[in-house]
Parts: sequence; C-alpha cells; structure tokens
Amino acid sequence: MKRETYKKYKNKVHVSCFMIHEKGFSLLEIIIVLGFLGIVAVSLVQLNLTFTRSVASGSYNVRANALAAETIEALRFTKEDQWNDLGNLTPDAVYYLSFSASPAKWNIVGSNPGQIDNIFTRSFLVKEVYRDAVTGKIVASGGSLDDKTLLAEVNVDWNEKGKDKNVKLQTYLANF
Repeated sequence: MKRETYKKYKNKVHVSCFMIHEKGFSLLEIIIVLGFLGIVAVSLVQLNLTFTRSVASGSYNVRANALAAETIEALRFTKEDQWNDLGNLTPDAVYYLSFSASPAKWNIVGSNPGQIDNIFTRSFLVKEVYRDAVTGKIVASGGSLDDKTLLAEVNVDWNEKGKDKNVKLQTYLANF
C-alpha cells in the first residue's frame, strides 16, 4: 500500500535540495508577470487620458465652428432684414452679437456681451470690398469701392489649458 500511495502522489509534489521545480511558478516568474502587467496597465491608462483630451479638444473646436457659422447666418439674416444695420458699421471695428427675446432677433452691439457657455467669445468685423472696374471681380487692392458688398470676418476665441485658440470664418455679404 505504501508503494501505491507513493506512485499516487509522486508527480504532485516535487521537492529537491536545489529547489528546481518543473511544475508551478517560481517567485521570480510571478514578479516578471506582475511587472509586465503593470507596464500594460500604465500604458492603457495613458492611452485613455490622451484619447479623452483629444476628444475634449475636438469638441471645443466643433462648438467654436458652430458658433462662427451661427454668427454668419445671423449676419445674413440681418442683411436680409435691414442692410443699413450692416452697411453703416465702421469698417475694421470689432462688433458683437446679442440676442433679444422680444422681439426675437440678433442685435449688433459694440461692447462684448460676455462669454458664451463661460468659454467662448464671439466677435466679428466688416471690411470694405473693392472691385476691378473692368472685370467687376473683387480685388485685394486698388479698384473701386463696392458699397453694396461687405466682407464679414467672424472670430470665436477661447482658452484651452492655458493656450489661446481661435476659429475664423469669412463670407461676403451683398445687398442685391
């Protein structure tokens, strides 16, 4: 019976004076695996943080572009409603939009009404447009003043992690 018990447990426990084990894990192997898992975990956390920052930064940029596009649409609406509201603006002066609820409309104001969502500042300016007398095409310099066309430049500014960011859109507005 002793021989059968020995055969039964012979492969389960292996003890030698040199502590060499063919079965199971040594302490060194466990430390190596834990170190590797730690490196993988730190890498995954860093990847997650980078991805989160990238998404947050992208969402600010998308929101700023939407605000700039909204400003251009408000200027187009103002142009359709009353050209003189735009045509009488001082060229290259900074203006802002303010929305009034009653009557519901955009108002052009000269002072900053404050940040939008406590993040963005939106402004615009209008520039005079000059056209070539022969071709009628818009020119950067020279030509004659086209008092029925303005170049609107919209700026949306914000600060992200200590860095100033800006989105700028331009469009021509014509009184036709």
